Amino acid sequence: MAGSVTTRSYDLARTGANNTETVLTATAVRTKGIVKLFSIPIPDDPRLEAQPLAVGGVHTVDGKTRDLIFQATMGNWVYAFDAVTGEKIWATNLGRPIVGTPAIDGHMTNVDWGILSTPVIDEAAGILYACAWISDDGSVARAQHFLAALRIRDGSKVHDKLLNLEGAIYTPPGGLPVQKFVSIQRKQRSALTLTQNHVLIPFGTVRETSAAARGWLIAVDVHAWHIAAAWCSTVTGSGGGLWQSGAGPAIAPDGSIYVITGNGAFSPQQGDFGESVVRLALHTGPLAHFEVLSWWTPWTDANRVGAAAAALLDDDDDDDAHALPSNVSLTAVIGHAKRMGMALTPLHARELAHVAVTSGPDPMDAQIAPAVAHHLAAMKESAWSDQDFGSGGPVYVGSAHAVLAAGKDGILYTGNATALGDTQPGDLQAGHFAANYAKLKMPPILYTFFDPAVPPAPASPMQLNLYPGGATRHLHGTPLLFSSTTHGVMHIVGGENSALRAWSIAADGTSTYLAGSNEIASPQSPRPSGGMPGWSITLAANNGADAIVVAMVPYKDSNMMLSPGRFLVYDAQNFATNPDGSQRLQVIWDSENWGPEHAFMHPKFNRPIVWKGRIYRPTYNGQLDVYGLTN
Repeated sequence: MAGSVTTRSYDLARTGANNTETVLTATAVRTKGIVKLFSIPIPDDPRLEAQPLAVGGVHTVDGKTRDLIFQATMGNWVYAFDAVTGEKIWATNLGRPIVGTPAIDGHMTNVDWGILSTPVIDEAAGILYACAWISDDGSVARAQHFLAALRIRDGSKVHDKLLNLEGAIYTPPGGLPVQKFVSIQRKQRSALTLTQNHVLIPFGTVRETSAAARGWLIAVDVHAWHIAAAWCSTVTGSGGGLWQSGAGPAIAPDGSIYVITGNGAFSPQQGDFGESVVRLALHTGPLAHFEVLSWWTPWTDANRVGAAAAALLDDDDDDDAHALPSNVSLTAVIGHAKRMGMALTPLHARELAHVAVTSGPDPMDAQIAPAVAHHLAAMKESAWSDQDFGSGGPVYVGSAHAVLAAGKDGILYTGNATALGDTQPGDLQAGHFAANYAKLKMPPILYTFFDPAVPPAPASPMQLNLYPGGATRHLHGTPLLFSSTTHGVMHIVGGENSALRAWSIAADGTSTYLAGSNEIASPQSPRPSGGMPGWSITLAANNGADAIVVAMVPYKDSNMMLSPGRFLVYDAQNFATNPDGSQRLQVIWDSENWGPEHAFMHPKFNRPIVWKGRIYRPTYNGQLDVYGLTN
């Protein structure tokens, strides 16, 4: 019996795997192939950032029982469609979105800014929760974040008013500075989560290098319909955004909440948890609050840039004047600037002295060069101050009681889910890194890409300041996890400019490489620095067998521009053997082998779902594409 898809990546562990798929199996795809059945037009905004959701057997107001697909949009609409026919059942508007602006979008690829995150559905209550960025005049200055509750049968609002999140308060322990939530400073990309009758709403930052940058986690009591608790990832310093490339917090069976923070200050005694995987508890009731239970941190931003570059930033008292939108990747900007022959600052020239230019002029240069030049002129930061641990999201591995965490370095850190290790600043000093790595379930490993020149557990984090193989290998979002009848518990990952890679994980948390794909993400992006964001993947299996990976990859860079995408289906368990004896993930369907009807614009951090024999594929060209087996 196929379960509903009520949250990002199917479940609270964020496995990305539907293990109840009996129709769209590897055997069926090999035998019959797949075909686009139809496309569902999304009329208000073409850039679909929220993953589609699905609920079966909904009793709609016309007296019918239907399977429904739900799609939220950046235009602040939520739609319900008949999953079989594509018919629109209802549509609800939550308010005017922000009109696309360089204040938020450094590359102007988005039309509006409304519902950026994946909603969450309480199937038993029949309610969908979505976080909308609403501005009465379309400006950033008047925009605030609101939580909406909609009945899934008809799209009607459960409450007369949306819940305004403006002014949420976090009072940290120990008398540290009290923090107040200000919508104008925050971007809400990470998926919503429902736990203990509370919706968790994570926030990153509009301008990541601003002194006002913070990560926030807000809990809303869905019965009382009020803000119950809040937590800030930094309170004395700044940064530590919770964005995870759209992935949601992972929840363990005991209720523990796992998040990964981005660029920011690290000093636990001062309430600062930048660049960390953090385990939290939500204590409910009249005195509801979040509690930090444990954390682990691989390095600090100062570790990455070195003392001289860190001192320059500390001396800069005009930080906000040059703060860039958070979707500007510093390594991408500087890499492309070097490739195109632009003048670099002395700092950036030193940092990229070892980086070889392996690509010449490219047709995309005409489009990206003005933005690269503009952002380069504003950048005072080190190229390596933007290595976001929090670009990836956590995955909880119950069989190993572990948490998988990886970010822009493409290195896997396997945390002990019960006791992450409580890294201290002294652990991140010269001579102490090995002891900090020893707190993990296994030593760090090169996850998204293998380059023997890159040490995954370096004595100095500055040894990671590389473009492995001439390109970035960032992980955005989460790997896939499922229990295979063939290989045991597997996880599958796909980073920027890299192949899809399959691993097994043992009960002690040790991961072993199994196989990789021949295909890579962004093959047409020049190097350095390649393209963004890597692989958008989902997995479907029939009780651990006959599994497929459904994948989208951009041909170019779908952050800096609109990029055409490639659509692929892999056999997740039956590998081929390469001439060198290594194993290869086998493609069993590829859009490159078929007609133009399969063309689409890649939707950056979004990912498809497989449900009841069909694939629902979001796009950046104003439609949700529906695939099924060929008759």
